[in-house]
Amino acid sequence: MDVSFSIMQSECVCLLTWFYLFLTPTYCKTPGLQTRITDKALNYATNVALDVLSQQVKGQRIPDQHGSSGAVTFDISSMKVNEFTKPSSKVSLLHSVGLSWATTGTRLAIHGNFKYKYKKGIIKISDSGTFDLKTSNINFNIKIKIGMDSSGRPTMQAVGCSCSVGSASIKFHGGAAWIYNLFSGVLEGKLKNMVGGGNGVLCKQLNNLVNVNGKRSLQKLPVTVKLAKWFLLDYRFLSQPSFQSTFMETYHKGEVYWNADPVEAPFAAPPLLKYPDTSRMMYIWLSDFLFNSMSYNAFKYNRLQYNVTKKDLPSGVLNTTCPKSNCIGKMIKPIGTKFPNTTIMLYMKSTSMPNMTVQNGSTVVNAVGDILFFAEQPNGKYTYILTLSATMSTTISLTIQKEKVFAKVLRLPIDVKVKESNIPVSAVALNFIVKGIVSVFVEPKLNDLGQAGFPLPVISSIHFVNTKLTVAQDTLLIATDLKYTG
Repeated sequence: MDVSFSIMQSECVCLLTWFYLFLTPTYCKTPGLQTRITDKALNYATNVALDVLSQQVKGQRIPDQHGSSGAVTFDISSMKVNEFTKPSSKVSLLHSVGLSWATTGTRLAIHGNFKYKYKKGIIKISDSGTFDLKTSNINFNIKIKIGMDSSGRPTMQAVGCSCSVGSASIKFHGGAAWIYNLFSGVLEGKLKNMVGGGNGVLCKQLNNLVNVNGKRSLQKLPVTVKLAKWFLLDYRFLSQPSFQSTFMETYHKGEVYWNADPVEAPFAAPPLLKYPDTSRMMYIWLSDFLFNSMSYNAFKYNRLQYNVTKKDLPSGVLNTTCPKSNCIGKMIKPIGTKFPNTTIMLYMKSTSMPNMTVQNGSTVVNAVGDILFFAEQPNGKYTYILTLSATMSTTISLTIQKEKVFAKVLRLPIDVKVKESNIPVSAVALNFIVKGIVSVFVEPKLNDLGQAGFPLPVISSIHFVNTKLTVAQDTLLIATDLKYTG
């Protein structure tokens, strides 16, 4: 029996790891990321674990047993499971504790070899043969405490286990039947005690599964994820998880730091959307704070700037002289006149952090910045020409695929004004040129970033199905069922 349950450890630990992947201090009053795992998900996970057990337990070997009864000593060996019936299973949530996992109705059949010796006075009898043991109505219940340690990592601990075996019957093949009657009852009781009880093999294996294997798996779980080389997503716990009758919720920092200098942003996460539904397996709330904290650090550490050169745009667009085509020198004649036969470089930079606003079913990113024009000189140096101030309000669509959030630009209106110039220029012409550059260069760059996807904190063997994305005030809410493919 101990072997039969040990074979489900790797799969069950993986599923228990899934329970706690989202469980994991920092000190922000409102979470930037929140999850809800319903009893539907928990029962699905344990059902998968029992499916694995049902498929793999047959043929597993059981440790040899020895004993005696009156004048009979016996040894049973080469035991293996040749029948296992999947039990019914249910997970319940316990307030301030965690989970209670109970199964009922397991049946198990074991085949093995036996030897016995009977000695009474001068009478000595020994024999051997095979036996079949059938047990039924095996039930267990184990409680699992869920919490976090001082570093914000998730913890799990078995705090109580009980197990009972309803009945066990044994049938011997070979030897003298009257001898069997002398020790069959003792042997049945011995095997029942080996399986059942709080200190039996089953509870020992379950406790080991949670306290040893589970702890080892949780220690390997990262509580931060690197993003785009420079950033660090922090989803540690803000507090202990909460438990209701039909779901558990976890509350996470949900902030993106600069990887080399992880300092909190100077603003807090807004309140997340209230949502009572529990019909799906899992819910994930993503605050726009998550994006805005990333935006803050990107701006602070000068990642929101770029030199647009001739290699970034269609051939000839940034030329100042173009007899047979349209170029910047022809559209803005003062540039072509003052700086003939060269190319223009545009230095684009944000002048404040872009801000995401999520509300009323739409997601908008507002940004402001400067665009500086330079003319390349024959010696490789650049001469400053002018500066434009630009404002942009980008509407994006969000989708969920393969456990990632993907973004695509829907609208990218931009308005520019002349902030400073060394030559007379037309604002109308500049708007036309900049909008062309945005559509050819900026928008594809943003879509490339959006199509890279933002990874959600799930393990690789868990996949979303029947997923719905809701865009509400300051919140992206993902409601989904789950499929385990490990």
